[in-house]
Amino acid sequence: MNFRQSHEMQTTLKEYLRELSDAIGHLDYEVTGNQIIVRDHGRRLVIDLIYEGQRHLGSLNLPMTQVNYEFIGYTKEEMDDFMKRFKMHEMRLGG
Repeated sequence: MNFRQSHEMQTTLKEYLRELSDAIGHLDYEVTGNQIIVRDHGRRLVIDLIYEGQRHLGSLNLPMTQVNYEFIGYTKEEMDDFMKRFKMHEMRLGG
């Protein structure tokens, strides 16, 4: 089955990619522009990063990025397990 999730993060593409290797370092992935394709034992995770610009909070300028996940070949439980582990790494980025 295929499932989708999305959320907004306080990060840039460069910062996201730096943390991604720690989060999924054991899996093969490729980066093409703003899209990341993760190969997970016969399944695929497609991550699209859409930079939205900066949000101004007082004197702070915060980079904001929309992150869209498409889980291809995952069950709902597998997606939930993956995201639970992945979100621990995303918290470091402002997710």
